[in-house]
Amino acid sequence: MKKPTRIEAGSYYTYLSEGCRLCRRGAKLVLFVTGLCPNSCFYCPISEERRGKDVTFANERRVVTPEDVVKEAELMGAEGASITGGEPFFTLKKTLEFAKLLKSMDLHVHLYTSLPDESAVKKISPYIDEIRFHTVKPLELYREPVKTAKKLGLETGIEVPAVKFDRSLADFVNEHELFMNLNELELSATNYRRIVDMGFEPGEFFEVKGCGGIAEMYLREVEKFHYCTVAFKDRAQTRRRFIRMAMNHPDFYLVTGDGTLVCGRVECSKEELEVLLKILDETGEKYEIFENGARVEVEFSAEIAEMLSEDLKAEGFSVCIVERYPTADRLVVERIPL
Repeated sequence: MKKPTRIEAGSYYTYLSEGCRLCRRGAKLVLFVTGLCPNSCFYCPISEERRGKDVTFANERRVVTPEDVVKEAELMGAEGASITGGEPFFTLKKTLEFAKLLKSMDLHVHLYTSLPDESAVKKISPYIDEIRFHTVKPLELYREPVKTAKKLGLETGIEVPAVKFDRSLADFVNEHELFMNLNELELSATNYRRIVDMGFEPGEFFEVKGCGGIAEMYLREVEKFHYCTVAFKDRAQTRRRFIRMAMNHPDFYLVTGDGTLVCGRVECSKEELEVLLKILDETGEKYEIFENGARVEVEFSAEIAEMLSEDLKAEGFSVCIVERYPTADRLVVERIPL
């Protein structure tokens, strides 16, 4: 048994694919290409917003046009992208279009699929660098697609959740010289009840207890192995992506150690916007304007918010300091009225 390299939050590996290396640095854009999927895995953590719907997201950004993907990649300074779902091969035409786009941006691209579809592997192979099979069907069905992927020069692996130890899967991985990614079983609002009803015990950080023991069994058997914990995804991958995104925002935002942004914010109607901007323009400071339906949100430095709070309130504006994610949905973590 190879001695593993232990990294953040309980994760470790004897082999790390290029896709995983980029994820660890927070440099990988996640393209959720569709929520449609022919499977009904009890552990699927996909939200109700996406599950069973043919919707596309680049990280947290809803994708309407290809330009939305380009904007998100630029915001985070992406070096790579993962294509996931749902099942990407279930909407193969759309997946091919996005894979071509990502490859035209000179990104390292990896794709997840649960379908042992050799024809789809051949079609998409010119536009991806790495493929990971989620083996939910009989293992023998994946033999030819795996061989084909490797023959076409794709870095090829198996990625599954830590539901149980399966010796035949370990043997399959070694036989075909694949890498194996084992993910700690993750709890979400959509899978919690089914997972608990099946006898799994929740842990302290949205994970299922006992996954570490399953990982140790695979570690003893599999040559190229990587165990990824729920905490690692949050504390390392997501946090580093947020920091990358936050540093690409205007300088007036304060960036926290977690990659969140602190700023002043005023919400107003579009009719009131002219008055607000006249006040802000007198300071010579920069600001950002975001439309939110019939309303407008204007963000500027927390320092300016505190300095102008009385003047703004005198004009009928509500002023606050917010801490928010640096993502397209600008989810607020904390709001402090002034």
